[in-house]
Amino acid sequence: MTIEDAPAIAGLLLASDIAALGRSDYSLTEVEGDLRRSDLEHTGWYDESGALVCYGWVGREGQSSKVEVDAYVHPEKDPALGPQVLATLEARGLELVAEAGHDHALCDTAAYRQDERTRGWLATRGFEIATTFTRMRIDLPRPAIAAEPPAGVVVRRSDAGEEDLRAAHDIDEKAFTEHYGHVPRTFEKFRERFEEQMAGWSALWLGDVDGTPAGLLIGTQQFVEEENAGYVRIVGVLRDARGRGLAKALLQTYFAAQQEDGRTAVLLHVDQGNVTNALGLYESVGMRAVLQIDAWTKRVTTAG
Repeated sequence: MTIEDAPAIAGLLLASDIAALGRSDYSLTEVEGDLRRSDLEHTGWYDESGALVCYGWVGREGQSSKVEVDAYVHPEKDPALGPQVLATLEARGLELVAEAGHDHALCDTAAYRQDERTRGWLATRGFEIATTFTRMRIDLPRPAIAAEPPAGVVVRRSDAGEEDLRAAHDIDEKAFTEHYGHVPRTFEKFRERFEEQMAGWSALWLGDVDGTPAGLLIGTQQFVEEENAGYVRIVGVLRDARGRGLAKALLQTYFAAQQEDGRTAVLLHVDQGNVTNALGLYESVGMRAVLQIDAWTKRVTTAG
């Protein structure tokens, strides 16, 4: 599938979101961004009239054995198509990991807690829940939040030039090694993900502790269209710099920037099993849980 298919895909995802959540949770702009990603393969299934009825994508994480898949069937169509779509994506994932020399694939996907239909497909295909991600939200008050970093902590918005992106990549790789699903990424892949959407879609903040770069925050416009909300895609602090208030300073600085841009809320996702108690951090800055998304996984050998 190509960028020309984006409106049809967005229509199918809208129908799926409404069926599961009662509202839209994915925009046309996001679909277009996914279709531009070089690491994802997109497949569509059509009925006799040429209407898109099923859609899915698959991609291998770097040179690892981890494969991400995502599958959708129009809610008005036979739900039995779901396991068939997943089987096709899994088979392609096995081919991708075999090409990289692995003897197995770790297939990962996600489903809203309310989406009983997709959860049924995943269980049928042998997937199991590995962890749960919680969507957190803060409604931004008026007047604006005052961002006051503690002593020794400095937060600045970056111009996202190469030097700062390289610093951000280094922090990202070191800060998330203990986290669920982490796969090392090259700087080129990190930059590609940062720049995958239109200019201005992603923004970078860097934080220093005692003059040393130690934290990053990447915000995007993922939820601007649907909820007029900023989105924290990544926030991380190096292990040795934790406990100094840097993560809170990064978040509060981002909140203030979003208020200045006219946003009314900020969202992010956190792994409930996060080893750094990130959930407690987000609650401490006024965020609350609004949605549960389960991460499902399945190990499959290339021998079948």
